Amino acid sequence: MDECLKLLQGTNDEQRLVGLLLATKIVKGNDLHDVRRVFDAIGFPFLNRLLRTGTGQARASGGGEAVGRNDKEQQRAYLHLALSIISAFCRLPEFAAMDETICKVPILVETLSSKEDEVAVGDALECLLAIGAGSDAGRESLLQKNVLTTVVHRLNMASPNANWTPLAVRLILFMFTTTGVIQEAMMCSQELATMVPIVARQLVFQQGVFKFEALSLLHYLLASEYSAPIRLAIQNASLSSDWHANVRSGLGVILNNRVVAEKRQLALEVIEAIVEIIGEPWLLGPMVVPEDQKPVPLDRFFMLVVETLRIETAVLLNEVARKMFGSGGQTTQVAESAGKQQGLATYLALLEHIVNVVVEQQDASGRLKESTLEFAFAALTEVIGLILEFLEDAQDNDVTCGDLLLGVVRLLGRYLAENPIAHRHSVSKLLAFLLTVTREGQDGSYEAVCFMLPALSQITTELDGCKALVFCGGHKQIVQFVRVATETGGLDSRAPIIDACDTLLNLLIKQKDGLGSAIKVADFIPALPSLANWAVQGKQVMECALAASLCTMVLGLTNEEALSQYPGFGPVGLHTVFKLILMNLERCQRAERLEEPAEEEDLWDIIVTGCSQYMQRYPSFKNMIKDSAWLQRFLGKRPMTATMEEVTRNPSLQLLLTSIYTS
Repeated sequence: MDECLKLLQGTNDEQRLVGLLLATKIVKGNDLHDVRRVFDAIGFPFLNRLLRTGTGQARASGGGEAVGRNDKEQQRAYLHLALSIISAFCRLPEFAAMDETICKVPILVETLSSKEDEVAVGDALECLLAIGAGSDAGRESLLQKNVLTTVVHRLNMASPNANWTPLAVRLILFMFTTTGVIQEAMMCSQELATMVPIVARQLVFQQGVFKFEALSLLHYLLASEYSAPIRLAIQNASLSSDWHANVRSGLGVILNNRVVAEKRQLALEVIEAIVEIIGEPWLLGPMVVPEDQKPVPLDRFFMLVVETLRIETAVLLNEVARKMFGSGGQTTQVAESAGKQQGLATYLALLEHIVNVVVEQQDASGRLKESTLEFAFAALTEVIGLILEFLEDAQDNDVTCGDLLLGVVRLLGRYLAENPIAHRHSVSKLLAFLLTVTREGQDGSYEAVCFMLPALSQITTELDGCKALVFCGGHKQIVQFVRVATETGGLDSRAPIIDACDTLLNLLIKQKDGLGSAIKVADFIPALPSLANWAVQGKQVMECALAASLCTMVLGLTNEEALSQYPGFGPVGLHTVFKLILMNLERCQRAERLEEPAEEEDLWDIIVTGCSQYMQRYPSFKNMIKDSAWLQRFLGKRPMTATMEEVTRNPSLQLLLTSIYTS
């Protein structure tokens, strides 16, 4: 070492060059003491001359002539040597923080942009990492134009086995998390999307800290608040599908190992983001683990996700509940658990995807074994039990708003839509509360109602379900939802409106079976005008038949005189309801004559039968039918002596015609 230091302190650059070459042989990179001795011996002047020579900037004198200005191969050799020495010196924090070092960032970036300097890429990346971590000024230097884009572009050009790829991943992650390159990242979202398969491969083939750095970078690219443009770019890009298997395998290994809770949360959040990007079938793909020669069961990854979700959701539900309800739901307590709430929200969304997968696999006899489906169903049932306890705590503490609470209701509604008899007693007790949950600051919204409607439309097919909904007043909220949705809703409201009408129709059908006076016509009136107008404007056969059936059942509970007294239900509203019902009477008759498909025969039967029963109570409707062009076409040129059987073979239509012509 002493001989090396003498050469480094020599009188000419040739001696120093020999000393440097010798230093690379005898000095260990992690021996900071010897590294510091070498730097003290050589200083910046010679390093700068060596770097200028390597970049072709040396003057035709001194060291420049010694290396030969026109020899490109020798020039690159000097550049590689200079960067190798600088990267070693950058392991000294004080060196990395020096202005003399920071000013070399442009040269380092230029090296990364050159295809000819593959050997120096690793050293350049190490230097940039050390400079960024060394000082505030160093971090600021990484914000220079094109630093991020150059590193990303170089990574996208890398061969699959490039040994510097983990360093590039580490540098990009560092820049995302500490330098605030958000604006630049948004501008290169396409290149960042192209980089995802490379990072996914690192998740499989790297071990230890590099694997988790790849996980963190994937999380930033796919699951952070800044990931939207990158996710969109992935969906529009033609990426190799290999990354689907690689990222699934890498995440599966992480879930299978004993990693800390924070890493499991990162993994699950990345999984949820990928499902959103690629689709739910990705969860069912195989794991390919390089070091494991045994075939991995096809459902291994899916089972790992389900089991991890089961455990982690239980843990976070408990922790978030203690924060939210332990002090009466104080906002300060809630704010302290923001990270856990975000994680829990992701778990809820992923659990909803699991429900979808299980249902699809059951319906389509898919790839999952029966035992796997039973395992998933049992896990879901266990989680739903815990969710109901969470909701009971929220009800007891009068907490009715929040995105997380709404997410809990959404998952519960999705599960009950497939298993409406589950946890019947607990659900019945919570129904009124569930329908009042809203987002923070959005009192009066009906999102929770929308989430519960698919389940309610099935729960109310039984009398007990109808009683639970009516006795808690939930049907009134559904009526108000129908009114608002049909007045203001777009295409997204179509399915909820249909489910709401199904639910309300179930209640009206079950009225005579035990609901009795609990059903009041005034509860249903507010929705009729807007519902009828929505159906007439939409002109869809099923929606029209369903809305008309509901209107018919409500009209059967009262009469025209009483109905006209309700606020907001004037002649115009009544006329719209009559018009809708008449439209369906015509369709029913046209179906009998095979002029129209009998798609909604059951609903049409409700309409025709109901009209025949209440016709005498609605003289305006009776006259409207008599004067309608439909009735004239219906009767045709038959003589007045024609029997009802000659007019129609439909018994319900026969009764309707009789009621129309009975004074």
